[in-house]
Amino acid sequence: MNNILTLCSSFMRSSKIGITMSAMLTVGTLATPVAHSAWFENLVPQGETYTVREIDRDLAFVIDGFIYDARTSCFLSVGDRVVFFEGRHGIDYRATIYDLDSRERCEVLLRRRLS
Repeated sequence: MNNILTLCSSFMRSSKIGITMSAMLTVGTLATPVAHSAWFENLVPQGETYTVREIDRDLAFVIDGFIYDARTSCFLSVGDRVVFFEGRHGIDYRATIYDLDSRERCEVLLRRRLS
């Protein structure tokens, strides 16, 4: 009988430790992307972020006065803040943008300036 009580007591202690460790890992995992995003945003020069103003079926986007067509799947939303990884906003025909809100990359082609 003592062996069973010892075993049950030991199991309960180990399961509490396991639950505590699991909770700590979950909190750490959830906090990491937020911390990474804030860290990354500090690297972006002021005035180098742009806003998605309009979307046409995830195929075309108006980003601060210019129309861009998606080369790959882009899941941008109106109001998302983006930075240009490769290429310059409104100048280069091909560009890769990074969505600061969803932390996704997207390849786009500059169509024209919005009139």
